[in-house]
Amino acid sequence: MKLKYEYLPNGYQETIEKGLNALRVFSRVSHGIGTREEQLKRLKNELTNADAIVIGAGAGLSTSAGLTYSGVRFDRYFFDYKRHFGITDMFSGGFYPFPDEETRWAWWARHIYFNRYVNPPKPVYQKLLELVKDKNYFVITTNVDHQFQRAGFDKTRLFYTQGDYGLFQSVNRKLQKTYDNEE
Repeated sequence: MKLKYEYLPNGYQETIEKGLNALRVFSRVSHGIGTREEQLKRLKNELTNADAIVIGAGAGLSTSAGLTYSGVRFDRYFFDYKRHFGITDMFSGGFYPFPDEETRWAWWARHIYFNRYVNPPKPVYQKLLELVKDKNYFVITTNVDHQFQRAGFDKTRLFYTQGDYGLFQSVNRKLQKTYDNEE
């Protein structure tokens, strides 16, 4: 019996081969071969000649933009929580057992405001967009701070694996929709 898909190319094998080729290219760029200037030149060449670009981003990108969760920034915006509850950074504050819902939601409202609605001190996201804006790009990120959209990235090219502070969702499971919370 002949299978209907027998004549089609092996997409799985093809994908693996493309991934391995990409890995070989990136290993030349990221493993310290040559000077920093030579590495950056190779990276720029790869970006220029790429058919498509996938950006993987985590907390380090927002940290490099100045959205730090501890230190001076935390002390400036969360001094009262630090003094009253002993919380030392925004990350651990998200797990703190606040005494009531009002205090917990006050924490989250402030946390979301300063990490979603206040511009980061450095234009890291805008510079990244400049590098890829004319390319076929897609972003996969664990960041929830909405900074990709704030910088101008097309929201249809973003996948937030852990959600997005810019969106609310109903507790009603029948409503499979999110709502922009800026308004």
